[in-house]
Amino acid sequence: MSDLEDKVVMVTGAGSGIGRAAVAAFAAAGALVVAAGRRLDPLRESLALAGLDPARGAVVACDVTEEDSVEAAVGTAVATFGRLDAALNTAGTFGPSAPLTQARYTDAAAVVAVNLMGMWSCLKHQARAMAETGGGSIVTTGSVSSFLGHSGSPMYAATKHAVVGLTKAAALQLAPLGIRVNAVCPGSTDTPMLRELYPSDEQLRARARRAPLGRIGEPAEVAAAAVWLAGPLSGYVTGQALAVDGGVTAGTAAPVAAPPVR
Repeated sequence: MSDLEDKVVMVTGAGSGIGRAAVAAFAAAGALVVAAGRRLDPLRESLALAGLDPARGAVVACDVTEEDSVEAAVGTAVATFGRLDAALNTAGTFGPSAPLTQARYTDAAAVVAVNLMGMWSCLKHQARAMAETGGGSIVTTGSVSSFLGHSGSPMYAATKHAVVGLTKAAALQLAPLGIRVNAVCPGSTDTPMLRELYPSDEQLRARARRAPLGRIGEPAEVAAAAVWLAGPLSGYVTGQALAVDGGVTAGTAAPVAAPPVR
């Protein structure tokens, strides 16, 4: 029996990238998965790729910028499978890249609406559902930009810093209810959003060189960390931000050859 056998897990942003990889990872761990997102067809594709039939997987429309939509999606998850044991919230946006002095207020507010207020709504309503059945585990999605600045989008960095702050505060508030809250913080990961930001092979190679491990991460690697945080093997872990970044946040160093082993 796997760590999450027959546990009910909700994944937001499940139609692509890390969210899609997480659907597959939770399915492989034995979970019943509710895939949530704005468009249903990509969600259905995520379930199909994970090998989930209607008895073990469901899709639900969810726009995280609308609290009523989040509340309804959580309600559908509970109505479908009877409870909610864990959640991974991956829905996010980078927003337009523009110098701070030229950025538009509406663009900045849109990033806040998805990355911060969307996360807040998910935490609120998922925690309410979990409290009804004795607790659970919620995983938010930060970024290496939760720890570092990002010159391409100050608001992205600001909201991802805020996600970690929200995660820590929620972990403290929800611990008495038996609910753990942690963040998984990816570095450059091979997702549609990364390829939209860095469309050329040379740009991707440059991103890879930033990581001490010398490569771009895979969505499945981030998903594996999220499954661990959501499951019982991390039962004494809460309020933490786990970087899955190839070593980017470990510090800065000039590229060097592999050191001698003797």
